[in-house]
Amino acid sequence: MSGEKPTIVYRYNGGLYVNLTNRCPTACVFCIKNAWKMDYRGSDLNLGGNEPTPADVLAAAKKEWEAAAFTELVFCGYGEPTMRLEALLACARLIRNGKADPLPRDLKIRLNTNGLANAVWGRNVVPEMKGLIDSVHVSLNTADPAQWAAVMRPMEPWAATGFEKVKEFIREASLLLPEAYATAVDSGDVDLEKFKDLAAKLGAEPRVRPRLDEGEGR
Repeated sequence: MSGEKPTIVYRYNGGLYVNLTNRCPTACVFCIKNAWKMDYRGSDLNLGGNEPTPADVLAAAKKEWEAAAFTELVFCGYGEPTMRLEALLACARLIRNGKADPLPRDLKIRLNTNGLANAVWGRNVVPEMKGLIDSVHVSLNTADPAQWAAVMRPMEPWAATGFEKVKEFIREASLLLPEAYATAVDSGDVDLEKFKDLAAKLGAEPRVRPRLDEGEGR
């Protein structure tokens, strides 16, 4: 895949977002990738099975930076970025080591995730992110494990222990990374006070976000 393909990176709210993979261990009820037909506000995020290499990602990011600087690099596309953990960390490492000029070494790097990386990889991966990832936003959505399963719809290998693994990931991230947020989609069905209380107990800052309108991205 060429690093110049528009499906690799896209801009939103001052940040540059990286579409690293379309694979995901969940099928969240609020995910709009199917309703929007893999389009995100005019960007086609359908990788078609051709996942970008770290070199592809950085080439695309450099081109965007040269056109206009962005405030942060965000790993968030129509898939779970940590499904490609090594590629994600390689991108961040090259930036931090000054090998992605003109991207600055201190460029803020954010990960948007469903928090299942420890379950998927069978180990605590958060220490591997230390010094590389500045901010992590974890889609927790509820304080109720049954509701979490109904909303997130995890694949069978991770369904039974997924909620606890997400909490573990948030707790570790809050200890080791500069910023850790737990997010919830405001669907009207979630007890947001209980969600905020759990986020605080895990050491994360709670953040409630609106549900995207299905017609918005078309």
